[in-house]
Amino acid sequence: MIQIYAHRGNMSQFPENTIAAFQSAINLRCPWIELDIQQTKDGHLVVTHDESSKRVTGVDTIISQANYGELKHLNFGHFFNDNKIHTLPLLSEVFEIIKNTQTKVSIQPKANGLVIPSIQLAQQYGVYEQIAFNDINCEYLIEAKLYDKNIPVHWDRLIGSVLETDICIAKQFGFETLMYLNEAITPEKVTQVNNQGIQMGACVVNDIEDFKRYLEWGITHFYTDYPNEFLAII
Repeated sequence: MIQIYAHRGNMSQFPENTIAAFQSAINLRCPWIELDIQQTKDGHLVVTHDESSKRVTGVDTIISQANYGELKHLNFGHFFNDNKIHTLPLLSEVFEIIKNTQTKVSIQPKANGLVIPSIQLAQQYGVYEQIAFNDINCEYLIEAKLYDKNIPVHWDRLIGSVLETDICIAKQFGFETLMYLNEAITPEKVTQVNNQGIQMGACVVNDIEDFKRYLEWGITHFYTDYPNEFLAII
């Protein structure tokens, strides 16, 4: 089954990693939201990609060195020019809006020590069956699998990774999906991965022609900034 991941939410139409972007993805009935988490100084799990808030707010504040109350007043959609204030989402707020929907969330931890608290928070909010994890660092994914082998994980791979090693580690720890950057994808690689019983994914795919070609090759998982356009095709 083809799985579309709204990369940082529907970020082609709304500021990345904001409630507006996530709600849009849910409204599109996108199977997955992909998001990034950091932890504040006072222990809140928040949804943002960078360790600093500068790129999206214009204010250079290190997330892990600030309390949530300080960050809450920043506009995390400052450069999007939609004349709206987009506050920093708590991971719990995302869990609230996916509850009782078909949309799942793939969580990318941006630091050590965030996997187990995320799982526990999902249990608390009743969305445990709606979470997965993705990252380049396989140690985070292994941590999730050691907690519960049924938690789906998607291993984000770089251009220089060795395919045989990727497959070996994925099979050893039960990773469901290998997600490769566009530049690292070949039809031969797709065949090799699929033949091992592992799902093949592509990230981040924004070109429709690339998407159609990858579908023909047998890729089933896609991170994209344009979930609305991709969903319309499948």
